[in-house]
Amino acid sequence: MKILKILLFNLFIFLLLFALVELIFQLTNPNYQYYYRTHQGQPDLSEVLLKNNSDWLRIDDELGWTCQQKSQLQFPSPPVTGINYQINEEGFRMPFNLKDTIPKGKKKILLLGDSFIFGVYLKEDETISAQLKKAKGEEYVFYTIAIPAWGLDQMYLAYQKYVDLIKPDQVVLAFIDDDLMRSLEILFHGCGRKPCLKLKGNELVPNNDPPALWEYLCWNNQIGNRLLLAHYQRKAVELCSFYLEDIIENERAAGRKPAFIRIPTKIDLDQKEPRSIFSMQSFMDQKGVRYKELYTSISKMKPINYHLYYIPNDGHFTAMGAAMCAMELEDMID
Repeated sequence: MKILKILLFNLFIFLLLFALVELIFQLTNPNYQYYYRTHQGQPDLSEVLLKNNSDWLRIDDELGWTCQQKSQLQFPSPPVTGINYQINEEGFRMPFNLKDTIPKGKKKILLLGDSFIFGVYLKEDETISAQLKKAKGEEYVFYTIAIPAWGLDQMYLAYQKYVDLIKPDQVVLAFIDDDLMRSLEILFHGCGRKPCLKLKGNELVPNNDPPALWEYLCWNNQIGNRLLLAHYQRKAVELCSFYLEDIIENERAAGRKPAFIRIPTKIDLDQKEPRSIFSMQSFMDQKGVRYKELYTSISKMKPINYHLYYIPNDGHFTAMGAAMCAMELEDMID
């Protein structure tokens, strides 16, 4: 009986302290963004899927989505209008189709990425691939396998699907931090369903697991949600490290030297937050491959300078930002 009283007393103290700390968090961070992983069977799944912006989306059973083949694409929150997008028959922003024959002697570069490499709101001659082609010369052909809102898992699956068809001379992958976290989701709001994988031993298998009870309990309080977010960040890094390692090993087996670059968002730069948990620097150093942390160089600039690299009220690259990124990539491409 005495032990029970002690346990109840300590439980009461714990709950009291928990409530006090939670109250402090609520008062000091009223706009805290709660995180939860989208999953099969969630109550609002059908409702969310109905809200997809279908104007630009082209559903892809293997990759989740690519782009509609039309020049005018209406993205969810367009700060820029009047942009013509050259989309090929596979749904990628390229002036040719993947099955087209490329003249002999050309160096083929496979660019994997998300909306930054795709060039949302940029004219055709302003995109990173266009800037790279201008810098490297006509003997280079760039395959831009990059789609807005893709996660690193979708880039990996696209690599697996197309690398043997393209037979590139080099693979370059660019990612932002959100691309790692997207790899844990089964749908992306505004886009729809996407592949979701998990590691089972050393094997990738579909991840249809619903959240555990403790995850549900962490959704609506800041203390638990911060712990949940840290847990998912570690899981995302672990999973994406597998994707990157597999690409590296496959490329080495093919006698090629891949290159990787991590692109910072404007929010990271404004908040002076490098989010080191998503850095792959030590991982890439261990693998001995080319890797660049763009945050390192941009963060040294005054905000008035790097703000020119990002579209106001959006966060994607301006033409100047794309040119800067292309310049950083130029010396990484053979």
